[in-house]
Amino acid sequence: MTTTYDCGPAPLVLGAYLRALRQAKGLKLCDAAESIRGSAAKLSRMETGQVAQEWRDVSTLARAYGVTDWSTIIGALRLAGQQPRDPKRRTGTIHDNAEGWTDRLRACEQQASAICVYASAIIPRAVQITGYPVAQMPLLPSSTQPRDATVILDGATLLRSFGNPQAMAAQMAHLQRLGTSPHGPRILAVPFQAGATPPPGTLHRFQLHGQEVFAEETWSALYTTGADSQAARRCLAAGLAAAKDPEASAALLDIARRRFELLARDPESDPLLEELTA
Repeated sequence: MTTTYDCGPAPLVLGAYLRALRQAKGLKLCDAAESIRGSAAKLSRMETGQVAQEWRDVSTLARAYGVTDWSTIIGALRLAGQQPRDPKRRTGTIHDNAEGWTDRLRACEQQASAICVYASAIIPRAVQITGYPVAQMPLLPSSTQPRDATVILDGATLLRSFGNPQAMAAQMAHLQRLGTSPHGPRILAVPFQAGATPPPGTLHRFQLHGQEVFAEETWSALYTTGADSQAARRCLAAGLAAAKDPEASAALLDIARRRFELLARDPESDPLLEELTA
């Protein structure tokens, strides 16, 4: 019997980052592979996490793709350094808090065949509108959105007002449209009174080349796979179990939208708060 070892999150995250950089430059595999004097097949294996990425190759590729900030390159090299040759020694947990960590997390969003996001503090950036007050990056182009995408919103995210209520009302309306669109992600809301314990920040589950990778996002990203991801897997499962179905979730989003619209007109009155938290 052949034993299959968990390759760990490092090669998958770094591979997604390298592929996203290459695609952003519009380069084919064969053209990009020339910079490291390798083949398209070798670069493809690097991008899909099938092989450990060498420091020299990662540095060369990053510069070829236009990454000029050395601290960002160092952040990518740290991931390359967390990939022991012996698969039995590969860690199922990596902490990415180096420069460029948000770009690497975003690359996982772009490259995943399926994603599930559970948010407890802010609206996930994949479904943010450009006017959302705490938006860090623009929305992903629709062509790069995974076909299988689910967004779970803890009830607290429907209550918090970042910036002006008008922007929040527009954000809630956008989520309603996405949730009712046949092409949009599934938008599920966990009622405020459900009692589910949400993640401390935003919890992501990515399907990257047939492997499951979890990412806990706060002020950095903590990636886990295999046995190391059991706590994250339980948290996500609890959120899915407590969430309303898409139709009921859309109804909660509608209440949140109307509440923010009323707050925009009269900040002192909050008549829908009780309805949203009941």
